Amino acid sequence: MKKVFLMLCAVILAVAMLSIGAYAAETVIYENDFSDSTTISDFKAYRFDWEIRDGGLYLTDKSPDGTALDNTFSHIIYQAKEKMTDYIVEVDYMNLQTAGGIIFRADQASVDSQGNGFYGYVAFVANDAAKGALGSGDVNGGWKGNIHVGSASTDCSVGVNAHIRVIVKGNKIKVDITNKDNGNAIYSYVYTVGESDKDEQWPEGTVGLRMRTNYTAANVSSIGTAYYDNFKVTTANEVNENDMSVTAPVSTLSIDTSNLVTVYTNNFDTEDSIKDFKQYNGTWIVYDGKLYLSAASDTQTHILYNGDDALKNLTDYVLDVDMYNTQTQAGAIVRSDIAAAFEGTNAFCGYIGFISFDGKLGAIGYSTADGGWGGNLEVSSAVLTPGSNIHLQVAVKGNLLQYTMTEQETGKVLWTFTKENDYWKAGTFGFRMYSQLKNELDNVNNTAFDNLKISVYSDSAVPAIGSKGVELKMTLGKTDYTLNGETKTMDVAPIIRNERTMLPVRYVAEALGAEIGWDGATSTATLKTADTEIVITVGATTATVNGQAVTLDSPAFIENDRTYMPVRFVAENLGGTVAWDGATSTATITK
Repeated sequence: MKKVFLMLCAVILAVAMLSIGAYAAETVIYENDFSDSTTISDFKAYRFDWEIRDGGLYLTDKSPDGTALDNTFSHIIYQAKEKMTDYIVEVDYMNLQTAGGIIFRADQASVDSQGNGFYGYVAFVANDAAKGALGSGDVNGGWKGNIHVGSASTDCSVGVNAHIRVIVKGNKIKVDITNKDNGNAIYSYVYTVGESDKDEQWPEGTVGLRMRTNYTAANVSSIGTAYYDNFKVTTANEVNENDMSVTAPVSTLSIDTSNLVTVYTNNFDTEDSIKDFKQYNGTWIVYDGKLYLSAASDTQTHILYNGDDALKNLTDYVLDVDMYNTQTQAGAIVRSDIAAAFEGTNAFCGYIGFISFDGKLGAIGYSTADGGWGGNLEVSSAVLTPGSNIHLQVAVKGNLLQYTMTEQETGKVLWTFTKENDYWKAGTFGFRMYSQLKNELDNVNNTAFDNLKISVYSDSAVPAIGSKGVELKMTLGKTDYTLNGETKTMDVAPIIRNERTMLPVRYVAEALGAEIGWDGATSTATLKTADTEIVITVGATTATVNGQAVTLDSPAFIENDRTYMPVRFVAENLGGTVAWDGATSTATITK
């Protein structure tokens, strides 16, 4: 008897577990492959008629109220028997022409024949058939606006077959659009309801489809041409946090930045650090060893390098810079045509790798030649937290543009992406910041750039930086010096030690095109050019030049927080010559 009872309990438990499993699994709410023309009655069409034929759902040029065909939208709404909150809805958008996509969380009682009267959200392919987007209707049946627009994809164009899938659960929305034929991602975006002022915050509702009738700008029409297939709505019971994350597009493109030759560095140590930069729409300053935006007259400001002609016209190169306390939109500019740049919002006339207004996303974009905004070439998922310290790298080579964001503290790569684009082929570099308050984030006097480095690829020709030659004059006891005739200021002065002239090494090394590294643990400085590496340790009587030991006639030392080195040793090993004028106590270094 006991055995029978135990067997009965096991059966009951098994049935219970099956019931729980069935409840937890995804359940089909509605499915239609549009093979049966009578199933059109499951929907209600607005503004124009829809029909099922040849196994697809098509938009026709007929209108129940006699409305003439124009450049507008039509929608068709599934007549749900009850309101839905959390679900997954997907469809194939075949032979896409212009804008079209999935409507979800639509207020079924309010939907009307207005052009945008779907009263909910829409995940769609944009008008130009080149990118994905997420938008929202408003409570008056109008268009509230785009919540997010993706970047153009080579896998999305007129005639492409796309698959659109939306997961909506609680306050999260995930949109994925893929190329149905090759599986490549076209658009992937995760949104938290209420983050955008373009969101009416629709909490529940039915689903449907939306399509533009025609798009005159591209001379394409969806009428009788584009169609929907394999429409499906399921529950979202098993969707978890991991499912609600961006699916990064697969990119086989990359730029190798492992073998570089540094041609310019700027650590923004002195006020002179920005004398070779031209400022637009704002005031930039060097403070506490970093570059800040201190004031601005417009929403966007930029600063561009305007020094050596060779650096202003670089073609293939890599920009590295540290960015501290990130707030709202800011980033690094490359290939900027400084002759075309002007005091306009987006008139930096080049490419930019930047963070978004909310301080959470990375993006690659560009300015047009007329100073307008060309658009985002790629946008990341949310990978940043406002207040972060990150390292930016923007690389250009041929028609490739690569942007990488790295966490300063750990070296962890937060996001990297490479795009093909040949709008800008050469130009200078610089920075751009959003100056005004945005979502309680403000860059002014908060966000800083430091440790700027410009490098070229080791397999390319090293530009003749300073083609006019370098002439550096420094006088004992004076902080003013001249570089190619221009007066500049150091924060410390040259001095005499052990009957040798000792100069603050950074000013000499950078003028001669060397990159400086410092190891505080060993008090060792490393000076590098394309073909020379000098390693000097404070207090040591020997140094190394390209690995060979060399005796110093006067060791390096630190004074007033600056490292001094023997001028002749440094200059001559970096390819320069030194002349000494005893009457004026001036050292002249030329190269």
